[in-house]
Amino acid sequence: MSDVGEEITDIEQGGGGEGGEFTETEYENLGDRLQSSCCGICIGLLLFFGAFPLLYWNEGRAVERYEALNEAEAQVTTVFDPWDVDTANEGKLVHFSVNITNGDNNNDSNNGGLTDPIFGIAAPNALQLHRHAEMYQWVEDKTTRTTKTYGGGKKKTTTYSYSKEWKDYLINSYNFKNQNGGQYQNPSTMEFTSETFTADKIMIGAFQLPEQLINRINWDEDLDVTLENITNEELRGRAESYDGGYYFGYDSINNDNDVYNNDTTTAVSTSSSSSFGGGAQVGDQRVSFRETPPSIITIVGVQSGGTLGAFVSETGEGGDVLLFKQGNLTSVEMFDAAEEENKFATWLIRLAGFAIMTFGLYLVFRPIEVFADIIPFVGSIIGCGLIFMAVLISSILSLVTISIAWLVARPEIGAIVLCVSLAVVGLCAFGVKKFGKKKNEDDFIAAVGGKVVEAPSTAAPPEQSCGLLVGVLMCSCFPPKRSFSSAMLPIYSFSNFNVDRNTYMYSVDRSTLL
Repeated sequence: MSDVGEEITDIEQGGGGEGGEFTETEYENLGDRLQSSCCGICIGLLLFFGAFPLLYWNEGRAVERYEALNEAEAQVTTVFDPWDVDTANEGKLVHFSVNITNGDNNNDSNNGGLTDPIFGIAAPNALQLHRHAEMYQWVEDKTTRTTKTYGGGKKKTTTYSYSKEWKDYLINSYNFKNQNGGQYQNPSTMEFTSETFTADKIMIGAFQLPEQLINRINWDEDLDVTLENITNEELRGRAESYDGGYYFGYDSINNDNDVYNNDTTTAVSTSSSSSFGGGAQVGDQRVSFRETPPSIITIVGVQSGGTLGAFVSETGEGGDVLLFKQGNLTSVEMFDAAEEENKFATWLIRLAGFAIMTFGLYLVFRPIEVFADIIPFVGSIIGCGLIFMAVLISSILSLVTISIAWLVARPEIGAIVLCVSLAVVGLCAFGVKKFGKKKNEDDFIAAVGGKVVEAPSTAAPPEQSCGLLVGVLMCSCFPPKRSFSSAMLPIYSFSNFNVDRNTYMYSVDRSTLL
């Protein structure tokens, strides 16, 4: 069982927006650590074996996505007048650039735009209106420091610190590790919360923007407001202008001043709790607004009546193709950007699969490190060695898995990548063996006083083998439409970056033995 000791190292009364600290110390003996690490073997095995299907699926997904994008690019038609729905393009994949506008005229605003229902703030031509609300609250931060002790134990020290910060979400102070007699207490509700208002109908020329693209509208900007813009008289009387928005002292939000029983957090008057007076107090709120104005956009989608839909490949694989970006872009630029996004996603999942496999192997090996922690510095050294071993094994297995996936998806490329991958693994193994043999021969020469004879070696040095490994990984990322010569170029470049380095083979002059 673990022994837990707790002590409060420092508790201050939080003047000026800062609180104290609470420290918890936990001790874990060698037996508990070994038991925990042995249980981790099962999790490690699941992660290790789960990484293989993830890496394999990712390569197939990348190829299917490239094929879908290439198929769509070959069929796309550019529309030069998107303000007119041409029935001849019905069901076809079209591309055009046009201003995106608010087509909804059913709001309360005189100009037919968006209006905040609480404050009455209007954005006549905006596509979206964003209300951003924050509240000054107590925040708990946790830092943990772990040290090893002699005998294989472990000491974990967790420090909880408390401070006041502006947050746009409600923090439940009842979940704090230490409430310090009720000092670290936040209000239970926020009167004003963040919210986004979107036009019911957003138009792109004569077409309505597909609903699934609304979350891709992301070019909002600040909307400066004044007290006169608040249509609610009661709110206007409680608010103060603050940095282009509004400030509300806690007493103006909740008149119950008995919420806190500590003088340092008791709500004060609006004038002293605002930024213009004695500093913010817990429970104060500030509200600001942003709007998304009309802009020129470029879209690629299948014309379907008065809107656009997603393109689906003939095989149904590769995902939907519905491209949307701000700016005036050609169809080639749109598809190039989509291919870059696919490449980024492919590498991201590759790294995730590699990391999962590495961590799984480390969990499998970890009982060795824990047992070696009987002497802390020995356990740390062995731990570093186990991490290196896990990284090395995962690199080789990830590369082979990716190669096999390409072999299935694109045999002409996959066969080459797999052969080169196996060759790299063989070169690495041969390089390790060669340098081990060289060390033994050096020791023997030193023992018998032999002579060293220099001779060129046909074995690739380790740095060249590593270069080949990097090159193969880069090669497997290229889309199928690239030629074989361009795909293999990175392998040549990386494997020859240090080709002028000389390696040496040693032999013993037999005459010294006579």
